[in-house]
Amino acid sequence: MRLALALVLWLPLAGLANTCDWPLWQHFKRDYLVDGRVIDDSDARLITTSEGQSYGMFFALVANDKAAFADMLDWTEQHLAEGDLTGQLPAWLWGRDGQGQWRILDANSASDADVWIAYSLAEAGRLWGNHRYASLGYLLARRIIAEETVIDSKGRRHLLPGVTGFRQGDDRFRLNPSYLALQLFDALASHYPVQPWSELGAGGLHVLRGAARGGLLPDWLVLEKGAVVAGAGDNTGSYDAIRTYLWTGMLDSQHPARAELLASQGGMVAALKSGRSAPPEHVNVATGAVKGNGPFGFSAALLPMLAVLEQPALLNSQHQRALQGAAAAGGGGAYYNQMLSLFGLGWLDKQYRFDRQGRLLPAWEASECG
Repeated sequence: MRLALALVLWLPLAGLANTCDWPLWQHFKRDYLVDGRVIDDSDARLITTSEGQSYGMFFALVANDKAAFADMLDWTEQHLAEGDLTGQLPAWLWGRDGQGQWRILDANSASDADVWIAYSLAEAGRLWGNHRYASLGYLLARRIIAEETVIDSKGRRHLLPGVTGFRQGDDRFRLNPSYLALQLFDALASHYPVQPWSELGAGGLHVLRGAARGGLLPDWLVLEKGAVVAGAGDNTGSYDAIRTYLWTGMLDSQHPARAELLASQGGMVAALKSGRSAPPEHVNVATGAVKGNGPFGFSAALLPMLAVLEQPALLNSQHQRALQGAAAAGGGGAYYNQMLSLFGLGWLDKQYRFDRQGRLLPAWEASECG
């Protein structure tokens, strides 16, 4: 009975394209956002990550929610960046320690979150005409380039996952393909042409080309002497890698790398075509072996790819699974899956798109409520 009632609230989402209302975002705010802090309550420490803050800011921009955006930016700056995002990359992990104190638990950065924050600031500056956001985005983007990128021996620039811990020796780096949302690099290159974001996009595309094996993507890989090292690491693709398929599916139709990446990353779609009811939770990119059913967020993350690959039956089944999962999980405890749902369901419902330059095209911009 509870699920049936919840679906009454969630199923209309499919018809909300180009409206000013976004119930999925309102539900997320109710369940996970408190005073500008996105709370991951699946962790007993009630943690907040820079990832959560960055995604939350992006969704607030999609929803035209200026107050929530400002609150999350302020909380991030005050609690993760020592009060100054222009002088300090945000720490990736904050929460309650073993003594019950609320503090930074790990001061290292997470570059994917930093890129999403810089992107959201730049786009908020453009869409809302806010010079402060645009300036802050510029300064944060410059710091990302300076502190979180590296040039390999072939002259390609790459995004390290954080400031420390990912250099494994001379010209050997541990990288995360899911940190490489090419549309964000394209947009930042357009916003800030004096910074080498186009180089970073080219480096990211090079890594993505070498990452996929048999259509599947790993969570982590090793780049050595400019080449992806086959078999380095444990070959597992799971909770990180699912985002890589999501970013690819959301590339603009005119993006020069979209067709190539769609073709090389078709392993999860192939798994669904084999008769699975859900995307696999774990894959082995070396052997092709799959294990378990991914949660509903995995289904949501694959919706853009299923849509652009014109797989209507699979799209419908995974859409319904994502809707049902999000409804059943209402009330907290499913932070990451709800984030993936905001991305996938929001895109499918046409709440937003990315254009060829990676700029955000929110539904509200073309409506009377913009």
